[in-house]
Amino acid sequence: MSGSHEEETENPLDAARQLLMQELDKVREDKKTYPELADREKRVSTALAALDGGKGIKKRLGWVQVAEYVAEHPGAKAAEIAAALEAPLQNVYAHLARREGKVFKRAGEGWDVIKGWEKYRRDTEAE
Repeated sequence: MSGSHEEETENPLDAARQLLMQELDKVREDKKTYPELADREKRVSTALAALDGGKGIKKRLGWVQVAEYVAEHPGAKAAEIAAALEAPLQNVYAHLARREGKVFKRAGEGWDVIKGWEKYRRDTEAE
């Protein structure tokens, strides 16, 4: 019986290990769908931004908001930025173009911020 008792003490640990391994397998499987969800988010954001003119978004947008978003989302496209910030696409384009080379740089089809862009915040934040 003592052999049986030893098996009982090991079983809970083995069972817990097995459950954790199964959970890890599920997480890894779910993680595979992340790129699909990210692509779907981009498509929906782009579609929302395309409707920009139809809804007449009037939200005021500063270049700092655009820079902060791009810093958190490197490679973001203008339409994605506009949709995420709920601002007119033409405003986003204007901010990107005005500060290209100082704050923003092109990154393939999207945009990135230039290292040290924050130094421009104080003297032009009102724009």
